[in-house]
Amino acid sequence: MKKIAALFLSLALLFSFVTSVQAEAKPVTVWVEGEQAQLDGQAPILERGTTHVPAESFLKELGFKVSWDEQGKTITGTKEDIVISIQVGKETANVNGTEQPLIAPKLVNKTLYVPLRFISETAGYEVTWNSELRAVYVEVNEPSRGFLWKVENEGNVVYLLGSIHIANDAMYPLRPEITNAFDASDYLVVEADITKANEPEVQELVLKLSTYTDGTTLKDHLSPETYAKLEGILKENGLPAGAFDMYKPWSVSTTLDYLKAMQSGYNGDNGIDMNFLAQAIERKVPIVELESIEFQLKMLDGFSAELQEEMLATSIENYYATESGIDELSEMWVTGDEEKLMAITNETGEHEELNKAMLTDRNIPMVDKIEGYLKDEDGETYFVVVGAAHMLGEDGIVPLLEKKGYKVIRQ
Repeated sequence: MKKIAALFLSLALLFSFVTSVQAEAKPVTVWVEGEQAQLDGQAPILERGTTHVPAESFLKELGFKVSWDEQGKTITGTKEDIVISIQVGKETANVNGTEQPLIAPKLVNKTLYVPLRFISETAGYEVTWNSELRAVYVEVNEPSRGFLWKVENEGNVVYLLGSIHIANDAMYPLRPEITNAFDASDYLVVEADITKANEPEVQELVLKLSTYTDGTTLKDHLSPETYAKLEGILKENGLPAGAFDMYKPWSVSTTLDYLKAMQSGYNGDNGIDMNFLAQAIERKVPIVELESIEFQLKMLDGFSAELQEEMLATSIENYYATESGIDELSEMWVTGDEEKLMAITNETGEHEELNKAMLTDRNIPMVDKIEGYLKDEDGETYFVVVGAAHMLGEDGIVPLLEKKGYKVIRQ
């Protein structure tokens, strides 16, 4: 058996062209919503891991109206509120007036070929590849359900959207009920306006609260075991062992969590709250804060030494985990799984200090402000975006509003 295994290993190492020739013998097929795409007899091309398709026929498969500018060698596809223009040899595409990078399209036998994934994802589809069948599947990207509630009182309307602060592209688009609620709102209300995070005074505050100024270092505040594990992560990333010594455990913990999330394809720029903040700024919708960046930083800095080390130890454990916990959170949000959200909220409740600081002490003032919007004399609509964990549980925003006599309806 060892000789047979060694033989096949040698073949794999020495004659890689054998497997590639066998694979290339099978043509690539493209399937759109369960039906094989008819590309006017022009076969897809797989090149360096990218599937290219004839632009005109593929755009039509996705429901676009197509026009061709011979002089500019540019093809344009229009579908509802999406306009895509692609020029031969140009490494950008114009999408609704904005230039976006792509692998340069090219003419093959007088037919313009473009990257399938770029066209599909721009049009709101999800793309998967089956290497065994050499098939590309293009499916409608189902809108994320999320967690949305509606409260009304005396002509005032408050929409409550439970957010997830770090997300990826797969969490979009959002279902129409969410986007329509935002469109109908006079104000966007968030925990903190994180678009201000890079302002000098905020950065100065972050540095002041997240670093030691009493002559001690991180090593003085951690157990030898936790510090050694952190050193290991720093070395793996080519950083000096003491790179984080000036920072407090809560700051290092949040940094590691964000690094892990980014490695898993998530980032804050895609977060649900950031998405609506960007839209509000563009549309000049007034932005209201329930808290502030300063409030949240001081809350984190106020955690006990024990809780801060526990947070960091958990972040180190999560860093090495084979599965990212953010994937589970993302799936929960996409499907709007209220039972899962309740379970996560209850887990936080088991830690007395964390639950009090993160939820109980914050939810009550939030509810007081939300009630103020409901009693506003101007009869306006507020779109409130806060972390989903604030919504449910004994001290959640939804139950607290219900205890005050308001009817809160899940949308």
